[in-house]
Amino acid sequence: MIKKAACFLYSFLLIVMLVGGCADQSTKKTSKDNRLHLAFVVNLPDPFWSYARAGCYKAEQDFNVKCDFKIPFDGSSSEQNRILETLIQQDTIKGIAVSPLDPKNQTEILNDVAAKVKLVCHDSDAPDSNRLFYLGTNNYSGGRQVGKLIKETLPDGGQIMIYVGKMDVLNAQQRREGVIDELKEGVSASAIKPSGLPSTAIMAGKYIILDTRTDQGDRATAKKNAENTLKKYPSIDAMVGLWAYNVPQCLEALKDVGMEGKIRLISFDEDELTLQGIKDGYVHGTVVQQPYEFGYQSVKYLKALIQGDTSMIPENKQLDIPTKVIKKDNVEEFWANLKALQKLGEEAKKSAN
Repeated sequence: MIKKAACFLYSFLLIVMLVGGCADQSTKKTSKDNRLHLAFVVNLPDPFWSYARAGCYKAEQDFNVKCDFKIPFDGSSSEQNRILETLIQQDTIKGIAVSPLDPKNQTEILNDVAAKVKLVCHDSDAPDSNRLFYLGTNNYSGGRQVGKLIKETLPDGGQIMIYVGKMDVLNAQQRREGVIDELKEGVSASAIKPSGLPSTAIMAGKYIILDTRTDQGDRATAKKNAENTLKKYPSIDAMVGLWAYNVPQCLEALKDVGMEGKIRLISFDEDELTLQGIKDGYVHGTVVQQPYEFGYQSVKYLKALIQGDTSMIPENKQLDIPTKVIKKDNVEEFWANLKALQKLGEEAKKSAN
């Protein structure tokens, strides 16, 4: 009986300690939650977003706010919608920055969000929604820069395949359009398509864009697309990736068959495998965004908007963050700067905790 009483007393004390500990943690968390509460929602899991996360962390520190970083782990618009719906059910959330996965079909949910909190788009826009403005890359101009890289590495023309995650995302559409327009510039529209090419092939003077392959954000599919290209079009001259992971998967497919360096690779974004490929001479170049700034500036401007300052909203509702072209001559300096930005974000996160 004494043993049972002692056991009961021990269990009771343990419960009290746990509840007390939870209460302490809850008190600490509540004190942090007194800061202005924002959210930053991305489109799919990718190392690209680690830089944006670092920017959010630093902005949290600089502007004394709290920013939830949300990722649709399956890369679907339905999961992204679920995240947005959950966020606006929280009374504490006052502003959201989102990269819409399917802007055309997400207009309704985005308008619901905009009716309850300050809403801006980053990375990819939804111009038909009630978002306040778009913050990020001019994706059409970025596509033109990719086209210039193709011209550099293939001055005499050639056959090209384009790869991207999804074509219903505005940034993918705009980048692809920019590439095609750059290659078509100054070219007669009467170019005749040679026989034997797919119906989807686009003629751009000396350049033949065979097709645009999508993978729905799945890396295994992206690699399979590259492998299938090599089998179907053995005379292909260049593979162009418009999302961060596309060229790394193309490079892996080329390495598997000992063809690295034999087919030109041109990329978008700063995936570390792409940067290493540039250093190794397998990737001609990449057009990079500034995802750190996506995170930092989104937090900065959302706070200003919530406080009633709308002076930063451009007349065209497009707040451009410039792109950069990275090639072998500047890749090491750029990569070192990326690492420094990540470290800055990590330090800011540690100090916030």
